[in-house]
Amino acid sequence: MTLTTPHSGSPTPGPALKLARQQLQEQGLVQTGLINERLNQSWQRSLSHGLVPAGRPPGAPHASAPQLARALEQHQALVAHARPVMEFLAEQTRDTDSMVILADAQGMLLQALGDAPFLDRAQRVALRPGANWHEQWRGTNAIGTALADGAPTVVHGGEHFLARNGFLTCTAAPIFDPAGRTVGALDISGDHRSYHRHTLGLVRTAANMIEHRLFEHQHAGHLKLRLHAQAEGIATVAEGLVALDDSGRLVGANRQALLLLGLPWTALHSSAIERALQTPLATLWAWARQDGVAPRRVLSAEGKVLWVRAEALRSVCVNAQRAGCTSKWGGNLGSVDL
Repeated sequence: MTLTTPHSGSPTPGPALKLARQQLQEQGLVQTGLINERLNQSWQRSLSHGLVPAGRPPGAPHASAPQLARALEQHQALVAHARPVMEFLAEQTRDTDSMVILADAQGMLLQALGDAPFLDRAQRVALRPGANWHEQWRGTNAIGTALADGAPTVVHGGEHFLARNGFLTCTAAPIFDPAGRTVGALDISGDHRSYHRHTLGLVRTAANMIEHRLFEHQHAGHLKLRLHAQAEGIATVAEGLVALDDSGRLVGANRQALLLLGLPWTALHSSAIERALQTPLATLWAWARQDGVAPRRVLSAEGKVLWVRAEALRSVCVNAQRAGCTSKWGGNLGSVDL
């Protein structure tokens, strides 16, 4: 899940984009190096779906009101935890001819907030709740391409596969749950003339905030570790998050934590914390019992200095202590002075 974008943060230069679109339309192939390779790959996927650059999305699904209501109910946790973040984004981008959009993992738009005049324009290309913006139906677009590639994405103006969407500038980031599954995408779309390079960072940060909220919701009953390379990074949007079961097995994490610990997503549910940290599980549980304790200095399995704060509900700590949880380090939680 690496960070890649269809371009380096700036729109594809006009002359190059014009030539690339001409080649796409006439030949179905674009000269190597003319546009970013990731954008080119998305255009090729769009062609493979049977889409035509100058055409309209054939048969693109649009949920009825009852279907949308069921989708909102199905994704209740995602919607609930994303809504405050979306409202914050909408406030930050007010009066910029833009909108904030939440989509599910299949590309269905669940909710949208934004400037009324632009919302009216967006309606003309079905950029509204209930519409599906998967690449299969809309070609290259920030939401669909972010979901396809699993990475933050900027699609500006004529970089959209369908020419009819060329008035848009769109920035999206996928949203992952604590198990590494894609559960949706967050997007800011606006008039292409209102493009701002900082939007990518804003959307990435907002997606991280939603992932934080999903983590806290899903792992309230587990021992949680907050990690960062600096003590001051704990309890910020840049922190790593890890959830452990009573035996010290990793059962949830965010991307920042896995990067800090040097672990893949496959480590979840198959690896103990001792694979990642040179700290006994019993010690982590003891720290969790000390409410408000400052972050502690620890070493990763590779010897990298990290800072960690261990947290757990008191009831979780008590249950774990009664179970006498042990780790391969030989520490027994029941024998630790909490």
